[in-house]
Amino acid sequence: MNIDNLCMGCMNELYGEDKCPNCGFYVNTPQISPYLPLKSQIGDRYIIGKMMNANSEGATYIGFDSVRKTPVTVREFLPEQFADRGDDGKILCIKNGYEELFEKYLGKFLDMWRRLARLRGLSALVPVVDIIESNNTAYAISEYIESISLREFLLKSQTGYLNWSKAKVLFMPVLSALSSIHDAGVIHGGINPGNLLIGRDGKLHLTGFSINEAHLYGSDLIPEFFDGYTPIEQYSNNYSFGIWSDIYSFSAVIYRSLVGAVPQDAVSRSVNDQLIIPARYAEIIPIYVINALMNGLQIEPNERTLDAETLREELSATPSNVVSSFSGASVSPKAPAPVAEPKHPEEQESSAVKTVLVTFLIILITGLLVFGGYLAYDRFIAPKDDAITDSDTVEEVKTFVVEDFRYGTAAQNLSYNQILNSQQKRFNITIKEEYSKDVPKDYIIEQSIAPGKEVTYGTELVLTVSLGKEYVAIPNVMDFQIDNAKSALENAGFEVSVIEDENDGTHDADRVCQITPGAGESVEKGSTVCIHIYGKPPETVPDTENDTGFEVEPESEAESESGTRAFGGRLFGNLPDISDILSR
Repeated sequence: MNIDNLCMGCMNELYGEDKCPNCGFYVNTPQISPYLPLKSQIGDRYIIGKMMNANSEGATYIGFDSVRKTPVTVREFLPEQFADRGDDGKILCIKNGYEELFEKYLGKFLDMWRRLARLRGLSALVPVVDIIESNNTAYAISEYIESISLREFLLKSQTGYLNWSKAKVLFMPVLSALSSIHDAGVIHGGINPGNLLIGRDGKLHLTGFSINEAHLYGSDLIPEFFDGYTPIEQYSNNYSFGIWSDIYSFSAVIYRSLVGAVPQDAVSRSVNDQLIIPARYAEIIPIYVINALMNGLQIEPNERTLDAETLREELSATPSNVVSSFSGASVSPKAPAPVAEPKHPEEQESSAVKTVLVTFLIILITGLLVFGGYLAYDRFIAPKDDAITDSDTVEEVKTFVVEDFRYGTAAQNLSYNQILNSQQKRFNITIKEEYSKDVPKDYIIEQSIAPGKEVTYGTELVLTVSLGKEYVAIPNVMDFQIDNAKSALENAGFEVSVIEDENDGTHDADRVCQITPGAGESVEKGSTVCIHIYGKPPETVPDTENDTGFEVEPESEAESESGTRAFGGRLFGNLPDISDILSR
């Protein structure tokens, strides 16, 4: 196969066409910066194609294995906060001061992919075929599967959701794989319908792995959250992160698939929990599945189902097992009633007493079951008239209380990107930007709605975001007169301090001879810039006779003073020319 004739969007042959008939990719389309140029080679084997997705940890490309002649997926470790591309567009150059962090996270990247490579036997994982260190970074090569994401699949389906019998076939193998992944020491941290892929074989595959710091608040990387699927502990340092975090995300994916709506996001739930299953869906979802989801979607990690195996067992339960868990006794099938001969009156009385006792026990057990079902219904199921549409989102709650997003007031101190991730479905958010000495860059200075106010969904919220401290280049005012220099610096936003230097008489007085910090340096606006100026030269008394031996008499006292001042400003500035004196 001629590599030059490959489509860099899907790795199918182009047969000389400018636009790929398979994916619509144009031949001359360039790769967007800062990602690897199209047709770059990794390890002299893998050809880099279009960048498919990226986050703060790295980028994923479609690629081509020139040895096996087959498409692959290439994940590059590319933390833009720590590194830039070199002039060749390929080699990573680590930024000054970030060398230690880069090496730390590169090590975590390699460790994670090596662990995943050892799990090639799991059908729900896309096999890792190679790991390469090159270009001052690392790459994980995986097989490529033709697929559609679960999110796309659900949106394109007629109803927007699945019944449990179909969902069970999809999710159970992934849940088993997730248990093995956790046993191998890997936590996904970003499970959502977008990185669960349905292949041509109808099986669900878990993809989208990144090191945990790419999904955690407070890390050195910008965290990526998935509203409705990310648990509360990833938005904050107030809770512990662990394998139970994947349980929340996976339970949320099942909820989305069965109900047809994204669950309420964890940050909102922590303030006002309104997560429910509408009655129209609760009627067709088995009660044990509802209970399993309720356990997996607990906000507090210590109240949640803690591991994948437990969640799998709860989702695999039969109705009789659930009855047993509620009543404390198993329920056997009812046997056919035998034909009995007439009994003695005493036997009939005894039988009647037994019947009453049995009936009482049945009523008691039924009551317990009803009460348990009511608790589950009240906690997790909506009234029948709370029907929802078959869309990708749902807003059951019409009003909510506004939180305090300002820096230094909220316990979590979320950046505005994190707030956008968690709040953009609740508010119509507008961003204003201002420089601030006190609030770090990307954090909220002010909000247009006061905290504690109750508003409706879609209310406009203006967030004033800090650009951090403003830095301004110092104007070059060298050799300026003092007044002009001060004016230029003050107009640029600086305070000015003036120091007068000694003048030996060879310089103009009041002219700038030094700037500290130097001209052109970027300094925080409002800082003090120190300028040095030449002072007046030492006072001199003019001789009545110059060095030629001729006497020079000024015409008047005023002229004499004028000449003296001029002498102080410029050497012999207003004195008669020497040729005039000699001609007298």
